[in-house]
Amino acid sequence: MLIKKEHAIALYNVLGEENKGAHCQISVAAEREPYNELNLSNLLEIGSSRVEFRLSYWGRNLVHLLDEMIQNDKLDIPANWSEGYRWVGSETIAMIEAAMKNGGYVGPLAEEALVERGFAEKVRDEHCGECVKLNEYAEALYEIYLHSHPKLEIPQNLANFIVSIPEGPAEKNALDYEGREAELLESMRLLSYSVPNTDIFTLNRLGKAVKEAITHMAYPYDAVISEEYLHILALYLDQGFDALNDKEKELMESLALIDAEGKLLKGGEALEEVLHILKEGAYWPAKTFDLEALDVEILKGIDEAMKRHESNPEVLPTPQEIRHYLLDLPLKEYKAVKEHYGRRLNQEMGYQKKEELKKKFAEALSVEELFKSFYEKGNHWQERLMDVIEESLMTLKSFSLVEAKISEDGKLYYEMTPEGRMVFEDQKEKGTREISAPAVKAITVRESEFGAPNVEWYNAAKSEHLVGGGAPTHSGKVYADLAYNVERKPHVTRFELQILHKLPESGYTVEKLYGDFDETLREEVTYGLNKLEARGFVEILPDGGVVVTEAGHLIKRALSGTPESFGNALNPLVVRVLEALHEVGNLYVKERKVRILPRNIKEAIEISGLDPETFDKALTVARNARFVGHTSINEAGLDILEAYEILND
Repeated sequence: MLIKKEHAIALYNVLGEENKGAHCQISVAAEREPYNELNLSNLLEIGSSRVEFRLSYWGRNLVHLLDEMIQNDKLDIPANWSEGYRWVGSETIAMIEAAMKNGGYVGPLAEEALVERGFAEKVRDEHCGECVKLNEYAEALYEIYLHSHPKLEIPQNLANFIVSIPEGPAEKNALDYEGREAELLESMRLLSYSVPNTDIFTLNRLGKAVKEAITHMAYPYDAVISEEYLHILALYLDQGFDALNDKEKELMESLALIDAEGKLLKGGEALEEVLHILKEGAYWPAKTFDLEALDVEILKGIDEAMKRHESNPEVLPTPQEIRHYLLDLPLKEYKAVKEHYGRRLNQEMGYQKKEELKKKFAEALSVEELFKSFYEKGNHWQERLMDVIEESLMTLKSFSLVEAKISEDGKLYYEMTPEGRMVFEDQKEKGTREISAPAVKAITVRESEFGAPNVEWYNAAKSEHLVGGGAPTHSGKVYADLAYNVERKPHVTRFELQILHKLPESGYTVEKLYGDFDETLREEVTYGLNKLEARGFVEILPDGGVVVTEAGHLIKRALSGTPESFGNALNPLVVRVLEALHEVGNLYVKERKVRILPRNIKEAIEISGLDPETFDKALTVARNARFVGHTSINEAGLDILEAYEILND
């Protein structure tokens, strides 16, 4: 949906003719582009000839909404709007939807834009004090948007334009053109702009599918894709080739949708995806992925240990062997790893130690020296380093990048999964670097209906080499695929639990979260929040808001009684134990518990694939965290298993 100044005036022109009783339609001889775009948006309908238009049901609703807002001094009349002014566009709908997810509270990036357009206003609220919230006009517009399903008409000149532009995300200047092709694409909801000022554009999931289809189709007619073609394709898919008449068969073959025998070609398969998205609203949520420098170094350590294993079978990538690998890393040559240790130490010791940490980093030559300087008594420093390694291993397990194995002599060690190997090879080829959740989301947000990242996400994707030349790079595609395809196992670190505990039901922003921690912990909060989003527990909205997801609510409830000092109470090993116990237990619906007979514990150990010692340790953690009682999985444990299912649905 796109309503610029010229579209609003066009709507009023049609309304004026209707009020005159001129057959309820207007004849347009010149400057018909805004009328065509409104027709594609399903706000105008074509009359008895191709140059006559009348208001559709939803177009009439939109004019009445605009009238009411003008009468109530929310907007000036369209004639007084500046040239090119965008009252409603893809970015406006994205801002409204983000606020709706956040209980109607508008994030800081969208406040000025939505207030100016008349869709939000400042209020005093017992929940957030003075803030900006959506009004009834925003809700009415969103209702019109949801029901005014656009049309899809791609003539040859527009098809050529679509093929020529980058798929995005890209900066707006990549759309330099003289015509109104971009307006046509936005009217059909194929192209989206970023919040709040349309700095970045991208083809969304439907737009990418259309581009893929026309890339494989032939152009024998002026129309490359039309409503008629989609109807014939739907008939073919539902009833088969024989259901088509000769003219329809000839049409599909000439468009390169099917071959002479009636089999679907690449163009037909791609157009089938277009039809699927249109009919089913088959958009995807913008999932993401996050990888820290230490996680990458541990993957390297696993690879090094496996190389040594080839010549010495006794060497395996155990946590102890990984520690030996990390101890050999000179800190001054591994800046990113230094920063990672700093965040971990700072989260544990508190902000008052931050300056001391910086001084120690400047002096230390190795990981060993650094940890000894903070944990000097006995071998306590080795234990603390192992804690850091174990936490990173849990993160890698939670994203299914490594898996735990048991050797023949009972040693616990780790192997990279195919997904982990994919990450390792990318890091080896492109250089060791952190991959942040906002950067990956700059790509995956294209799979949603309002598929454009904000500027911050886009800049992160560029700096991490995930986006270049107006499209995702090979690395960008790797991490975007991982965001959707890895199996996520619930995991929450001690610091992430502190963040999760502070998040309310709604009305919260990233800036408010920063304010709930000491200002020196801003970097640590950013990393923790990014990891929580990659885990699927929170969603950071494009307007700067932050909300807890459905899975996040379950995890938050399950951990509500867990002290924040309890590190890694929820981790993949605990989840593995809960799954095994659930499989051998009996569900009592009224009590919402799963009871386990003591004699079934041995069977649960076998199902888990863990050795008895590791199983017992994880079971002890689950009991201390109140996920498991003496003979049952409690409600908190069942919440975790439900969240696990949602994360991987």
